[in-house]
Amino acid sequence: MADKASALPDYNNPPVNEVVFGVQFKKLDSFQTPHTGLLWEKLDREKFPKCQEMPPINHVLETPEGTVGSPSTIELFERPPFPRLLFFNSPGDQLIQVQQDRFLRNWRKLKADDTYPRYKTLYPEFQKSWQVFNSFLSDLGWAAPVIDQYELAYVNQMPEGQGWETLSDAGNVFKDFQCQTDQRFLPEPENISWRRIFRFPKNAGRLHVSMRLAPTKESQRAMLLELTARGYSDQKADEWFAMAHEWIVKGFADLTTDSVQKALWHLKQ
Repeated sequence: MADKASALPDYNNPPVNEVVFGVQFKKLDSFQTPHTGLLWEKLDREKFPKCQEMPPINHVLETPEGTVGSPSTIELFERPPFPRLLFFNSPGDQLIQVQQDRFLRNWRKLKADDTYPRYKTLYPEFQKSWQVFNSFLSDLGWAAPVIDQYELAYVNQMPEGQGWETLSDAGNVFKDFQCQTDQRFLPEPENISWRRIFRFPKNAGRLHVSMRLAPTKESQRAMLLELTARGYSDQKADEWFAMAHEWIVKGFADLTTDSVQKALWHLKQ
């Protein structure tokens, strides 16, 4: 999951299934449906020819006291809430997501032989798209967005048969998970999940880690390990994302066993 020059753990065949870079900011109430076409053209409609609407993601903040979500309130809308806009490239493996308080850029693995492009390739693409969005706001005469959080997420997929056969084998993949069924009343569980939260130094945010079971496109079961870094600090964006990437890569290595890292993902020595 890391580049050789970074001195981070690196794999020839990492199980990365999706990567998301994001910026969250104060809500842009002026950004409305009539601006969608203008934004689409600015982002390059030929490169991202498909657009889709989805419900917006809730505003979430990492504070020194904990993770704070949007308060639950009853709102009377004069018009429907502005959606989250998804712009897909032709293959569908790259997409940009925009809503009134968030900008996201994704890479996702669609085919088994798709190669993870690596952080050093994906981060500049995210930066370029974010700059285009800021240019779009400037063209409209609007102020730059007031950022309140950055986000970086990696989703790793471990299909059944690769390091595990039954849920009792989860400990073969994850160091902190044990599921012993010998000489016990309870059978093997039907489903498993767990979460961990780790605080970054200097109140720069948190690393949220979760593991859950999910079906794959091939109708298999797979264990999904999601590592999501969220936060904000006085650091420059480049520094924060580099720190978040380091925590995700080292956290991934810390949570998974040496045996699967070497046998399945081909850890480079």
